[in-house]
Amino acid sequence: MKLYFMCHAESYGNIKGKIISTTDFELTEKGIAQSQRVGQKICLELAEKPISAYCSSLARARQTLIEIISCIGQENVEMTETDLLKEMNLGLLEGMTWEERRQKYPEIDLDKKLSLLQAPCGESYQDVKNRCKMFAETYLEKEADEKNIIIVSHGITLRVLTNFLLKRPDEDINFLNWMENTALTELTLEKEGHTYQLVRLNDYSHLGELQTIGYEKWGLFAERDYYSQ
Repeated sequence: MKLYFMCHAESYGNIKGKIISTTDFELTEKGIAQSQRVGQKICLELAEKPISAYCSSLARARQTLIEIISCIGQENVEMTETDLLKEMNLGLLEGMTWEERRQKYPEIDLDKKLSLLQAPCGESYQDVKNRCKMFAETYLEKEADEKNIIIVSHGITLRVLTNFLLKRPDEDINFLNWMENTALTELTLEKEGHTYQLVRLNDYSHLGELQTIGYEKWGLFAERDYYSQ
């Protein structure tokens, strides 16, 4: 079984320059183009194997997945929306600019201290990890070995899900960069031992001119390589 993780494509929330978690936004025109680009990239890789597709119940994730499926060309792809894949509820941080967050909550670091995060009046890292565990138990563990699984979620939730499935220590997530919009992270399930292996991480080579402006400055923050931890 192969798992393909993707952060949703660019939404109108992304271009506001503010912290957005559970507020619902649809995709921009660029976001639709990003979704189609990644769908075209993986359509040949998926070949004729059956596909199961999962996404967050938020519009930006659902729209991304719909566009991807339309590019793949397989009929009757099973698509499941679930709140378990929603973005971490960031509580009082919602709608703040990143500078406002630094001034009002200097102790909160969404990048390098995610494993310690407790959002004010929102979720904690452990809350999201518990959701990821429930998602794996409810859905992934029931999937057939021959299937390809597509999962479209959000920046923090995907970092937590990736770290959880790889059975890495919680603190390792602090070396996991933000995933670019529609970047591909691929895991394979080894039957013996029922363990996941990381094949590629945050691959956004398909985006080209559709890459997020400035992503290298704010998205690639990790001081050490996640692969080497």
